[in-house]
Amino acid sequence: MSLDFAIKDFYRKKKQTFPYLFTIASMISLAIFLFHFSASFNLNNFINQRGAFINPYFFSGTVNNIYSQYNMIILVITFIFTVVILSVIISSFINGKKKDISIMKALGTLPEKLYSFYILESLILFIIGYIIGYIFGITIYLITVISIDFMNISTFFYFDIILSSLLFFICLISVYLISGLKLKRIGKKNVIKTFSDDIEHDYQTLHRLKTIPRWLSSLGLNLKYAISNIIRKKNRFYHYFITFFIISLLIFTLGLSTFVLNNSSRTWIHNSQNENIIVIGHRDVVGNYTLMYEMYSNPNSFVDENDIQFTNENYLFNWSQINAIENITEIEQIDQRIISFCEIQEKAITILMPLPDPPQTIGQDRNGIFPIIGINSSNFVQNFEIEGEFFNEIDADVNLTISDGLAYNYFDAALVQKINFPNLGRQFGIKGVVIDTFYSGHTAYIDINEFRDMLNISNNQVNIILLKTNYSCYNAIKDELDLILANNLSMEFISMDLDSIFNNNLKFIDKLGLYSLIIIILICIISVFSLYDLHKGDLTEKLKDLIIMRAIGSRIRNIRRILFMEGIFTLIPSILSSLAGGMIISSLFLSDRVYLPPLIIPFMLFSFIFILFIVLNYIILIPITKNIKKLSFKDITLF
Repeated sequence: MSLDFAIKDFYRKKKQTFPYLFTIASMISLAIFLFHFSASFNLNNFINQRGAFINPYFFSGTVNNIYSQYNMIILVITFIFTVVILSVIISSFINGKKKDISIMKALGTLPEKLYSFYILESLILFIIGYIIGYIFGITIYLITVISIDFMNISTFFYFDIILSSLLFFICLISVYLISGLKLKRIGKKNVIKTFSDDIEHDYQTLHRLKTIPRWLSSLGLNLKYAISNIIRKKNRFYHYFITFFIISLLIFTLGLSTFVLNNSSRTWIHNSQNENIIVIGHRDVVGNYTLMYEMYSNPNSFVDENDIQFTNENYLFNWSQINAIENITEIEQIDQRIISFCEIQEKAITILMPLPDPPQTIGQDRNGIFPIIGINSSNFVQNFEIEGEFFNEIDADVNLTISDGLAYNYFDAALVQKINFPNLGRQFGIKGVVIDTFYSGHTAYIDINEFRDMLNISNNQVNIILLKTNYSCYNAIKDELDLILANNLSMEFISMDLDSIFNNNLKFIDKLGLYSLIIIILICIISVFSLYDLHKGDLTEKLKDLIIMRAIGSRIRNIRRILFMEGIFTLIPSILSSLAGGMIISSLFLSDRVYLPPLIIPFMLFSFIFILFIVLNYIILIPITKNIKKLSFKDITLF
């Protein structure tokens, strides 16, 4: 009996029920798409070009960690977004049944039966919406994966069960609880009070305005009616406020986080590589050295200890042989270096805990062969973003600095551990961790004199020199550089500009923004349909008011203006709240290292969202108000 009634009532009021159904389906499809897209689109796969993936260290440092953190924020907000919007929809749906409930109560229907009818109908509404949304979400996901594959970006199909099932059961429980609580609240009221629909039975038209300035109502009759409708129907206002707030919060947080991450990542790369850098050395050393920077943005570039022996005597030279380079006026800084592959080992440490807790061991004694760079700590061209401190001349014999990829993947707590060079008989403390693009962040920086002693290199020899120029002038000084190298070393020693690799690494960061852009575009598209269906379903409930206004001479234009202004008064507080919420989320959950934008950026984003929703609010009303023209006063009996 209950199921039969629920199904018949569901179909009988399809003009009211179907918009809610499609809104639920839209929200679920967005969540299902994001679950699958985020899980399968591990960023390594997202930016991996078609072909063999041969760089095992590719994209495994700070930028990867921060984007993974960002991805987690998306999933959490999506989960909350779906559950909250579903709760609002179910609450609105139950509110639309108040008159039916009143009639059934007056006819003597038992409260338990009454509750079971409409709880079951709410569950049917959700289950059908979830099934439609799930199918639609998977379809969008498949289309997106296929489309991206045509863009020469490889990915793989991932079928999620855990998150989708968790979402279903949480939403199912929410629907049951929300509809049950709402029905019990309605059931406690007497029949006369429940006939009042969204307007409270004790509402007084003579009440003065409190939350909205009174002077606004004097700016026009349509504006006055809009304000009056908001005050009379507070529940509807709350529903719309929550809906617009959650959707705008999701868009605002995604947009702001994308800007913050892109800006921060570009700054980190700039500090790590810097522009206007020229490298000089033996052609084999220079070729492999540049490839090691290219590894950051190209997963198919890789150099290991089998490709080159950096300390080969043919690659070493003395700065005094080419010190004529100092006379080139365009060069403002000279950075002498030694690079060599070395075996390193993570040293596990034991920390004594307060009794009775047992000692705690940090580290797993992991090891590997990585490039180590000897530099002068007081004169190197980079301005690294660093956690901790860079080693200096005072502690260079006991400390060094490592890059982020090495720190996160080969150490448990790098700043409190030590690094061992088993083949060279030395051990150092780790004083700082830098965000680095060289060798995908898997390298270490050590004092150049200490490194020479470890490698038994004498006479202040080096195998790489970096030159920092005061502007992009490589083509202007290239011939002079090559002439100095050829005359004082040999034709095998060359110079190379690193700006092209620097720019490629920046473009790689911009490519990561495509991931966020796809999500934001889909959220906007689905939000349009969701808001339209929600608005349409809600408008069906108040068609009686609109038909009466139409019957007594109100123009469609005036009705549209009233509805539009109601939307404006809902948009302003909801989007302002989302501005504050988005900034709080970005500041709390993103890394402390990120560079927050100037205040004008969030307000520009706020303005964009506000204009978007104003336009959306107006466009939605056009097809809805057109349908009002087809209705007349005799149609009021249908409602």
